[in-house]
Amino acid sequence: MNIIYLQKKLGLLSFLSKAGGVFNRFSVFVLAMSLLLGACVIDQDTQSKRSKLYKPSFALFGDSISAFWPVEEQFPEFETYKKAFPGRRTYEIQEAAKNETGRYRSCMLNGGVNDFLNQPEPSWEEVDATVQRQLQTLEILNDHCDYIIVLNVWTVQVPWPVKAASMINLEMKKKVTFLPRIDPEDLIHSEMLLDGGHLTDEGYGVLSQRVREYLRASLPEFWLQYL
Repeated sequence: MNIIYLQKKLGLLSFLSKAGGVFNRFSVFVLAMSLLLGACVIDQDTQSKRSKLYKPSFALFGDSISAFWPVEEQFPEFETYKKAFPGRRTYEIQEAAKNETGRYRSCMLNGGVNDFLNQPEPSWEEVDATVQRQLQTLEILNDHCDYIIVLNVWTVQVPWPVKAASMINLEMKKKVTFLPRIDPEDLIHSEMLLDGGHLTDEGYGVLSQRVREYLRASLPEFWLQYL
């Protein structure tokens, strides 16, 4: 509410009501309500302009999946950042998180499959080491992100490490229970894969919709306007 606006206008009303013969009580009441509504409209307009100037930040940490994500087009309501590069393994993603100096409103982490390229038969010990590095990276990101989403692995095809992807998925579901997690097995289908692993624009669009639903429901910037 614009208090200064009301103070000025209500002062004018006080003067007019004392003048006598110009406004009766009903007229003064109607005018007061009009001024009050006008102040609300001005306040809403000001708030709307401010909200258009502010975009919450959204940073993606991970490998090629995050690096190729067209977040600029699919998340126009966010200021987006990519902290990801193709071919990164989990220890490289973790190192990037350690070296991060920024602060972000929301972040997403993906990764793991690149640890097992050309390794069709991974052991559970190797998969567990990969998942542990992801868990450690999430702890590091807590110092840089207000909200964090974890993106799990979808079902990939050869030449990608099919077995490793499935094993990583199972372990992540067991151990990442303290943060929101996107499990895309039922979201991503074979026709959404470019080379058995990377996504088409349609695939990214499906994931973006799911991620956006969480962010818009979680960040006060998007739901406070309805209170």
